[in-house]
Amino acid sequence: MKFLRHWRLLACALLLGGGPLAQAASREERAFAAAAAEFHAALWSRAEADFGRFVQRYAKSTNTAPALLLQAQARFHQGKFPETIALLTDPANLATAHAAGAGDQFAQWTAEAQFAAGNFTAAAETWQALTRSFPASPLGLRAIVNAAAARGQAGDWPQAGALLREADGIFQRAAQQEQDTGTELLARGRLLLVQAELAQKNLAGAAGELAHLPSALPSELAWQRAQLLYQVKFGTGDFPAALAAATNLVQLAPLQKNPAGPALAWSALGAALEKLNRLPEAVTAYAANLAANAPLELQQSAILKLATLSAAQKDFTNAASRLEQFLAQFTDSPAAPTVGLALGELHLNQFVADRAAPVQLSLAREKFEQLLAADTNSVLAGRAFLGRGWCDWLVTNPPAALADFSRAASLLPPSEEQAVAKFKTGDAQFGLRNYAGAADSYQAVLADYAMFPLVAQSLGDRALYQLLRVNLELTNAVAAATAAEALLKKFPASDFDDNGLLLLGEGLTDFRQPENARAVFGKFAARFPDSPLKPQALLAVARTFEREPTWSTAVTNYENWLALYPTNELRPQAEFALAQAKYQAGDATNAFRLFAQFIAQHSTDARAPFAQWWLADEFFRAGNYVGAETNYENVFQNPAWQSSRLYYPSQLMAGRAAMAHQSFSDAVSYFTKALDSNCPPEIAVAVRFACVAALKQAAPADTNSPLANLQTATNLLGQICRLHPADETGVRALGELAECSALMNDFESATNFYAQVVADPAAGFRLQSMALVGWGMTLEKAAALLPPAEQPGLLRLALGNYCAVLFATSDQADPSWMKKAGWQALPLMQRLHEGNVDKVIDNLERWLPQLKSALEKKRETLNAGRN
Repeated sequence: MKFLRHWRLLACALLLGGGPLAQAASREERAFAAAAAEFHAALWSRAEADFGRFVQRYAKSTNTAPALLLQAQARFHQGKFPETIALLTDPANLATAHAAGAGDQFAQWTAEAQFAAGNFTAAAETWQALTRSFPASPLGLRAIVNAAAARGQAGDWPQAGALLREADGIFQRAAQQEQDTGTELLARGRLLLVQAELAQKNLAGAAGELAHLPSALPSELAWQRAQLLYQVKFGTGDFPAALAAATNLVQLAPLQKNPAGPALAWSALGAALEKLNRLPEAVTAYAANLAANAPLELQQSAILKLATLSAAQKDFTNAASRLEQFLAQFTDSPAAPTVGLALGELHLNQFVADRAAPVQLSLAREKFEQLLAADTNSVLAGRAFLGRGWCDWLVTNPPAALADFSRAASLLPPSEEQAVAKFKTGDAQFGLRNYAGAADSYQAVLADYAMFPLVAQSLGDRALYQLLRVNLELTNAVAAATAAEALLKKFPASDFDDNGLLLLGEGLTDFRQPENARAVFGKFAARFPDSPLKPQALLAVARTFEREPTWSTAVTNYENWLALYPTNELRPQAEFALAQAKYQAGDATNAFRLFAQFIAQHSTDARAPFAQWWLADEFFRAGNYVGAETNYENVFQNPAWQSSRLYYPSQLMAGRAAMAHQSFSDAVSYFTKALDSNCPPEIAVAVRFACVAALKQAAPADTNSPLANLQTATNLLGQICRLHPADETGVRALGELAECSALMNDFESATNFYAQVVADPAAGFRLQSMALVGWGMTLEKAAALLPPAEQPGLLRLALGNYCAVLFATSDQADPSWMKKAGWQALPLMQRLHEGNVDKVIDNLERWLPQLKSALEKKRETLNAGRN
């Protein structure tokens, strides 16, 4: 707001009344009157020159100070602001002014020139200095108001407000004297105070200052008041009052000198109607700015608004048409990037409204990326990143969405859009299991947007609900409960309230706090007795008893639930849970019946394959391996269950059941079928090992190739070694390769594989013990093929391997392999006549006291043979 003032000429200008000059007027007076006449006629250049000549010629005149002042004003009117300031601040001229009592007027016009030149801080300081240097000047009030206006123009609104609020200052004293009636100057000061409060986001303070303004104001000030009132009401979300202020603006606009006034008024009216969801009326208001006499930027804004409102009314075709109209009508408009962005957002909204139109999502991404290719560091780029983030989110690409949402949040100014970007950053972090980061993002949405009421209205309850979910994932029960309590307190009518309590109770159940969980569910029942989530809450109460565990109480609760809700969609969940609870309570017979019944009634339910698996496990536990095999087979052979995570494990278990009743060929078939390209790696390892075990026991399919099964087994083991070259799984496979090689009488390969196991740092001592014993047995087999005289060398090597296991340190010893090594070593020691049999037996008895009786008999036999 500019406060440039055209002052009345000084008393000497009375000479310009237009009548003939007095005959007695002196030459000096005629010279001054002639220059003043030129000034009065707005002949600024001539007036400037003539006043300059007057000052030079009549330096001692009483009119010198007025002449200097008028010369400065003539320069001012020509836009010669530096020259104006230089003339008024010249020390000699200032001395003349002070002598004539015009020092305050010189200061006033110096400040006016500084203000007009855009040096607002200097202007403010000059006006403030005027009030200090000339405390009795009638220009004091005007100076302090102008100083505040200059501070505002410089962006220093806190200082502007402070100047006008100073308790014993010029403005407040004048305001007290005028009381509530005021003057135009006081009204201008009040309006500046309103602007200062708005700039500092103190909407309540701004409203209070508006209340002090008199009801009757000149047209210009009434317009300013209506504008500021509109901003206050709009900012506080009082849109009906904002609409009234905007309507007043429309009425006042034709009286303003500002040609943009009507267009500004229609824009304000459209915005208020838009917030009140009176969209057709808002369209009419914005359309008024398409008139030819509206400023170009407001015409552009109107087209964009009309496109937005068309989209809001799902009229996407008309919205796109208006944006295309803009691009055609304003080809070189600086707003073209904004329009491209709006088109992208329009296509995005169209896709959200109709997911069957994926081309709209592609068009949206194309527009966003066009803008980002040209600019990645502006507010528009922030909106483009936000739009592209939505595109990524809608195609379930959380990593890309996170990058775009977080970049949007960093580029956008504090606003509703930035809040959305931060919220979606949290959602993407949540999807990527970065729960700590998600918590920070949701907390920012709750803490950083107090000045944006719409953020709390649209995102507040969602952010608290998500914060509850995050803290449950972080197993922070206290923080989760705090979020749930805040959700209920701040948003008592939110759709998330009952869901939040339910989620908290279920989380506490998972944290094994069943009593606390039941307290939450009790609160749920009291607060939301008619909630559609009540069946789910009661079902969750039953589950809390599983966590204690008090299975009989859980059974009672599930049975009661099933009686209360015979047709509820959660019935399959309750029936499955009841069957499990029956089994845990010791009633396996009824559990078996319920699981079988569940499969028959809910074969397409996701829990059905788990029920079938339970039946198979029950047969396996009972030793009925044929029945177990059949039930495991039912899991993976059911077409409806092939996407179940039990599909491959059931094939593994069917094979193990077949092996348990010695159907090794069938087992091999199950295992081979399971080893397709989709088998999870951890399951595939177990299947390969199981298949090797079955192949070693199965009869060869081709009697002419007796080693075919073992060769297939070595291929499978080789696959494991390649997939696990540096871990214990690979070492175990090497040990199995050694055993298969030995079975095929390939003793050289067997010993090489055993040696690799013993030397591998990934092998624990148990695997090393297995390899040492297997290596020793292989050496014994190899020795048996040599002439008797050549056998002792290999046998001594075998004995050394057995002793390495027998006399392991206490932290390495493996009793099961120690037993095997001992049983192999003792007869070999007797045969080679080497070693102390008694020490070996003593060591075995120390580690295997349960075998003491058998070992003592062995001692007697060996000692008898030695004697």
